[in-house]
Amino acid sequence: MSMNLTKEQVIALNQPIDKNNVAFRSGGGSLKLAYLESWHVIREANRIFDYDWSSETIKMDLVHADNFCVTYIARVRVIVNGIVKEGYGSGHGRGERVPAGDKHESAVKEAESDARKRALMQFGDQFGLSLYDKEKNWQKTQPPVNNDLNSNTTPKQTKQQPLNSDVIPEALSNQEKQMIYKELQELAESEDEKDQKTFNNLESYCRMTFPIPDNGRFSEYIQEKKHKVIIDDYMRPYRK
Repeated sequence: MSMNLTKEQVIALNQPIDKNNVAFRSGGGSLKLAYLESWHVIREANRIFDYDWSSETIKMDLVHADNFCVTYIARVRVIVNGIVKEGYGSGHGRGERVPAGDKHESAVKEAESDARKRALMQFGDQFGLSLYDKEKNWQKTQPPVNNDLNSNTTPKQTKQQPLNSDVIPEALSNQEKQMIYKELQELAESEDEKDQKTFNNLESYCRMTFPIPDNGRFSEYIQEKKHKVIIDDYMRPYRK
């Protein structure tokens, strides 16, 4: 890996994971399973690899379907500087009264997201590798004070400096939301096919990385700081 990645990238990948970025879900009974949200993993990949990475879904199989639930298994390939990693993931769409198309779409997105995270996980702790440690040593470590890409600081203090993009209020102000809405509206109403394509791709990207009802307008769900981070990360290469 180090032959293809820079020294700074290897250092960033091997830094202990910040416990504040870990989420939990029920694993049955009192069991809690630790995981990283898809939007966070994508943002970290953009930060560490400077947007120079790609993700491709190379297989998607429907493995179960009944009136209540459909399940897909996805295989996703991630390429970073010539390094190829693949991951498998599953996704489920449930509901007796949910339209079949919505259930299938939800399951496909979940399977693809899960597989992408498993592929990126193989690059290091920043993508959740240490969460698979049965001894849960990740809960006992402390991330470096400075998690900038060029930092090789060793863990010494008790609190990690946030990324610049994290210095955003938990809930977006009306002014921030209006600025985002204006940019999205200009793209959506533009007569330039490139702008329209950018808008459509951004909408797909947002629906993939944070939960939006299938019949909801994605712009109406831009309410939190992480939503702005996701949009800013995606739009940065397109902004002049």
